[in-house]
Amino acid sequence: MKSKTAYTNRTYPISILLKVVFIVMLVTFPITAFSQDTIPLPLEKITAPLVESGTTGERYFGDLLIQFKIDPTGKIVVCTLYLATVFVGIQSLTPTSPVYEFNLKSGESTTSGSLSIYLNFFPLISTLSADLTYSVKANNTSFPFKGDLVGWYVYE
Repeated sequence: MKSKTAYTNRTYPISILLKVVFIVMLVTFPITAFSQDTIPLPLEKITAPLVESGTTGERYFGDLLIQFKIDPTGKIVVCTLYLATVFVGIQSLTPTSPVYEFNLKSGESTTSGSLSIYLNFFPLISTLSADLTYSVKANNTSFPFKGDLVGWYVYE
């Protein structure tokens, strides 16, 4: 039989508390570690950045650089394409000519597809969208991309 002094010692409650915490950690750690693999997470939609009319910007896709300039009214977008730093194409996208289709090559770099503008008046968002395949010369592969490059508001 244990003596009463063991239960009155100050270290005894601390020892019990530490044992309980340790057991709880052993039980909950595997649950939290594996929960990320077993619980399906909803996919988040990645949206293009919103800019103001009159903005200039660029997006890189492997060897392809797409530069865009949105006019101050937001109704005309000038797109310039470069492959491995070589100028290969330019097109003004307007309400009457909203699609730029291309099939371009410069050295070992290639790209094909289209750029399109979809104009909407505020509060809807106007977008510059791409549906293309681009190459990466460094590892001799190509990749598809389909989505919005940038969005803006048209007020007039």
